Amino acid sequence: MEQLRQWWDGLAARERRTLSLGGIALGIILFYFLVYQPIHARSEQLERDLQAQQELAAYLRQAQQELQQLGGMAAEPVQGNGSDQALFALADQSARQAGLGQVLRRVEPSGQGGARVNFERIAFDDLVRWLATLSEQHNVTATVVTLRTGELEGRVDAQLVLEVAD
Repeated sequence: MEQLRQWWDGLAARERRTLSLGGIALGIILFYFLVYQPIHARSEQLERDLQAQQELAAYLRQAQQELQQLGGMAAEPVQGNGSDQALFALADQSARQAGLGQVLRRVEPSGQGGARVNFERIAFDDLVRWLATLSEQHNVTATVVTLRTGELEGRVDAQLVLEVAD
């Protein structure tokens, strides 16, 4: 440390001033690139993520309202269905026919003739169409719907309890 002080004292005043200003400039540059810029970039990314999440939440609220409206419409039972098929089997078959086999994770019996259905990363619009088809063609409604947003925009993880409407 003493050698550094001797070296500094050996410099001319103009050289000391130049080195001091250079050190201050280097400190400012390092602060900008190592502290400010990464924090600012992360802040902007978080703002974009928040905006995307808010848009998804608004979309899901709108879709929830549509689901509630669809649930409020009385569906006519299909005449001549002639199927004694269990509801969980019907749910599995209709989901696969609708092209949802890739995202269908589990179908199991639930309660008195009901069915519990789980989807992963299903397109929300496809889920609504499938539920509308079940309601219109088979008089089946979702009595419990649990949705979680996923990593992909417009896709959700869904857990449903289906029952034949009275």
